[in-house]
Amino acid sequence: MELTTEQALQQGVTAHKKGKLEDAERLYRAILQSQPAHPDANHNLGVIAVSVNKADAALPLFKTAVEANPKVEQFWLSYIDALIKEKQFDNARQILEQAKKQGVPRDKVDAIEGQITTTTQVNEPKLVVQKKNLTLSEKRKKLAEQKKNKKKAKTQNLKDISPSQEELSILLEHYQNERFDDAEKLAVSITNEFPKHQFGWKVLGAVLKQTGKVSESLVASQTSVQLAPQLADAHSNLGNTFQKLDRFDEAEASYTRALMLKPDYAETHNNLGATLKQLGRLDEAEASYTLAIALAPEFTEAHYNLGNTLKELGRLNEAEVSYAQAIALKPDYAEAYSNLGTTLEELRRFDEAEVSYKQAIALKPDYAEAHSNLGNTLKELGKLNDAEVSYTQAIALKPDFALAHSHLSKVLYFKGYKDLAIESIGKANHFDPQSKDFRLLLSVMKSRKSREGSEVSIGVKDYIGSFTGLPSNPLKLKRAVEVGLITKLYAINSTVKKKVKNDARFGTRSSEFNLLKDSSPIIQSLAADLTRIMMEAVKSEVYIYDSFFNILGAGGGTTPHCHLNDLDRDINLNLGKQKYSLQYYLSVGDQNCSEPGMLKLYEPVEDILPSEGMITIIPASRMHSAVYNGKTDRVMIGVNFYSL
Repeated sequence: MELTTEQALQQGVTAHKKGKLEDAERLYRAILQSQPAHPDANHNLGVIAVSVNKADAALPLFKTAVEANPKVEQFWLSYIDALIKEKQFDNARQILEQAKKQGVPRDKVDAIEGQITTTTQVNEPKLVVQKKNLTLSEKRKKLAEQKKNKKKAKTQNLKDISPSQEELSILLEHYQNERFDDAEKLAVSITNEFPKHQFGWKVLGAVLKQTGKVSESLVASQTSVQLAPQLADAHSNLGNTFQKLDRFDEAEASYTRALMLKPDYAETHNNLGATLKQLGRLDEAEASYTLAIALAPEFTEAHYNLGNTLKELGRLNEAEVSYAQAIALKPDYAEAYSNLGTTLEELRRFDEAEVSYKQAIALKPDYAEAHSNLGNTLKELGKLNDAEVSYTQAIALKPDFALAHSHLSKVLYFKGYKDLAIESIGKANHFDPQSKDFRLLLSVMKSRKSREGSEVSIGVKDYIGSFTGLPSNPLKLKRAVEVGLITKLYAINSTVKKKVKNDARFGTRSSEFNLLKDSSPIIQSLAADLTRIMMEAVKSEVYIYDSFFNILGAGGGTTPHCHLNDLDRDINLNLGKQKYSLQYYLSVGDQNCSEPGMLKLYEPVEDILPSEGMITIIPASRMHSAVYNGKTDRVMIGVNFYSL
């Protein structure tokens, strides 16, 4: 089917954003065959031409665009920018005068005038920075004299529109040589004296980021964009600032704008990938990194970042390849060796992982994370004494390294040093009190020591055998549902900003995993009663690991899964034997349908039709699933807990 002009334009813009320039150009030119004066198609073709350093070819396209639709500000900005790139400064000034008449804002006009003046100065030999190597004190003295002369000129009603080329060169030199205090002072001076000059704001923003003043740098970066919206690097720098402030949606918007202006901007594709990864959009992040590498095949950081993303996607063999490429490009890339080690470890290639970690440490002896990672591999290889040494070294380098303290505690515990293990996990919990795993391990180790009643080391399997477990599997109970509880869950659901990702649930609205910590009286009453029920079921104290609720509509449910995690599967602790899952059905919804939400258990297979108020408790290791397609919502609560 033949595309309409609007469809062709939209497809062209989409391809353009993705960096598929040939596809975008083909679509734009197809529009021009039927509508030669189409303003957007002409303008966008011009943008592509500029991005591949063919500003001369862009000029007639931009000219057609502004003539066809002179009310679009960006058309004028792109046209003038191309004229400046081609050093057609007189023409640029003439077009700028026309742009003024069409309503281009005064601040942008001033910025462009400053840009033309600055660029003119850059291209005139007589204003090139002196070749004489001045000392830093001589440069400061010269700048002071220039400022004095400028003030004198202003009293004579002379209009300065931009700083001298020498000032700008010295500012850039300060920045490039990491004299950030001098650079900040000079940048502030320039922006105060020439507030419409974009370059001063650009450098000020960069300096403030470098010195850790990220929040302050935001204003400078935003001003830089306002003064020169046609410059891709201004948008890219603003994106970097947003990213450092964890404002990832805004960072994405800035990077996207930069790539519209300069589609072959490899660094920005890489930074966009990092932002998309933070937003959990791993497939899109992969695409951005891949495009960055296509544009710059020796872009080491992009290969490394692609490896990290592929690792999260579970595509370990491809991650391995990306890390290897990063190392080939940068043989002293310690971080790449360490992450390659974690990939090899997940592939169960522990001997190779050990070699990779040791290479990372050889390159960077104070790399605490690599020492800790090496400890993990040595533990898997059964080299517990060596693992203990690696964890201890990691902690010596980074005393507040909570994860290393946690890993050390597990090795100490398995070796029979229970008090030292409790001390180590206590430190991990102290340094990272938000970690559920650390709190769990501290509780489990303390309770086990208490139950043992002595310092005599006994095997973990023997200890686990002392639990009586559930009286039946599944255990089925009944509990009346409080009036108002379902309404409360809907109210909580309306405030949940971050939905659960990457688990077995689908087609469901769901809370975070701390439902029973809600401070409302109705939830606290529920928490107390469910805790009592769990304790009676397993005949011990319990530790609630997570709690949540699901609201299932038609097509909602869960794929076959269990509730064991990596910590539960650690053979040195065998926590999985102490873990259970509770399901509490508040409303079963509409069961007069083909999929009434049957709770399907596996090994052995058993189907349970839920009823309102029903509670089931099963070992967390037992696989289960459910599919529901009723016309009204099903509401249920889930709790994963450990017997102590």
